Amino acid sequence: MKILCVLYEDPSGGMPEKYPLSALPEISNYPDGMPLPSPKGRDFAAGTLLGCVSGELGLRKFLEDRGHTLVVTSDKDADGCDADRELVDADIVISQPFWPYYLTEKRIKSAQNLKLAITAGIGSDHVDLQAAMDHNIDVVEVTYCNSRSVAEHIVMMILAMVRDYHPQHQIVKDGGWHIADAVKRSYDVEGMHIGTI
Repeated sequence: MKILCVLYEDPSGGMPEKYPLSALPEISNYPDGMPLPSPKGRDFAAGTLLGCVSGELGLRKFLEDRGHTLVVTSDKDADGCDADRELVDADIVISQPFWPYYLTEKRIKSAQNLKLAITAGIGSDHVDLQAAMDHNIDVVEVTYCNSRSVAEHIVMMILAMVRDYHPQHQIVKDGGWHIADAVKRSYDVEGMHIGTI
């Protein structure tokens, strides 16, 4: 099988030479009791950047050891882009919610072998679902894969907003530090009722 991964570009300064974490926290289950993935043949260290082209989602060794072909690109938007050229004979396409490869009806029609469209994350709004159904292409996502990350991001944004972080950061970037200017709109979270929309 041929698997096409359309991933975001590598960091502009190159892949990190080392990572701050040597291990990741252990997760025992998802909120609804759904089992966790149990990868086999993993050949990357915990915490490694996998979502970009060079990271290849950590799939190359696993797939090639089983006789499959993995093609990875970030070139996805222009007419005649790498992704379009590779899609023509791909069996599986993997895309990301924040770097989506739009599987339009035209692209789906060009992909006679395509059986599966995977979102390496959640969501499917980048796939023409009717065209996928018409061509017997399964569309799947990795449910719960980023639930904790989203929750952490919301907490970070709440703290940045309540503490008025951005104006304070700008004061420091501009070479100043006037405490009253920095804290005039900064509050504690204690006692607040906070929600997200």
